Amino acid sequence: MTRLRAEGVTLGYDDQAIVTNLDVEIPDGRVTAIVGANACGKSTLLRGLARLLKPSHGAVYLDGKALNGMSTHDVARALGLLPQTPTAPDGITVADLVARGRYPHQGWFRRWTDRDDDAVSRALDATGTADLVDRPLRQLSGGQRQRVWVAMALAQDTDLLLLDEPTTYLDINHQVELLRLLRKLNAESGKTIVAVLHDLNLACRFSDHVIAMADGAVVAEGVPAAVITAELVEKVFGLACVVVPDPVAGTPMVVPS
Repeated sequence: MTRLRAEGVTLGYDDQAIVTNLDVEIPDGRVTAIVGANACGKSTLLRGLARLLKPSHGAVYLDGKALNGMSTHDVARALGLLPQTPTAPDGITVADLVARGRYPHQGWFRRWTDRDDDAVSRALDATGTADLVDRPLRQLSGGQRQRVWVAMALAQDTDLLLLDEPTTYLDINHQVELLRLLRKLNAESGKTIVAVLHDLNLACRFSDHVIAMADGAVVAEGVPAAVITAELVEKVFGLACVVVPDPVAGTPMVVPS
């Protein structure tokens, strides 16, 4: 049984269900990409898996326990999250924001330690944001801010990491750098990573497992080569295409026809 799974979940906003009676298991120690057209339920599913949305039916389980029955502190120590539109207090600096990733590891009697310093430093170095530590977040470009938010999520140093559109605002070079970083974290530490991605070709190149969604349901999942076909792309995205091997990675590459 996988560490993170959803059973029969219905998720939505107000009285409108976006995801209905959905079952999904996140493979342990793998990089999973959730893909699909806009408004298909990708981010809603991720928010449910992260306990940002409470299911109206069904449940999400972490290590066999219902997520909604766990304390916020325990969830944050096990599961790192980068939401789609994170917010921060006005005037906060990069150093202070990334340090907040260590809050779940603090307690009534535990103070800041060298281990916290190391975790923050590793996160800053990994995301190329160490030179920004003294700058207010509001003074950064969109791409710089996104990398700082990723650094905060990495500073949590959890075995599970969920990211909602982490490549937003990043140019192609920084998109590839970030996905290579996630791939490296997975390879070196066995970290389970789940990311909502829009670029199918990057999703195929950097993930082990793909979950394709349409109309609030999972329509296909598995290794990229088995999931990303011309038929699926047309069904999910309405795009006529051919799928050929990526000349560098050999993974599926979608070419519009």
